Amino acid sequence: MILHVTATMDESADPAPFREEEHRVLEELRAEGTVLAAFRRHDRRGAFLVAEAADPADARARLGRLPFVAHGILTLEYTEVSPL
Repeated sequence: MILHVTATMDESADPAPFREEEHRVLEELRAEGTVLAAFRRHDRRGAFLVAEAADPADARARLGRLPFVAHGILTLEYTEVSPL
């Protein structure tokens, strides 16, 4: 299943202490094929991801490893998508 994931950052949060580990875990998720693409938003703090997982619960578990998610800095919204 392919998912479009909208990541919204808590505007009051300070992600700096977790940034290095966030990048490391994101690279792990890319290497294992969970994150197919990741884009930083320019309209506000956050990101858009394209992820692959068995189902939304699997995606939540995998992406929950991201420190920003685990520490409540990012909230994720999942939408199932398919190629045109």
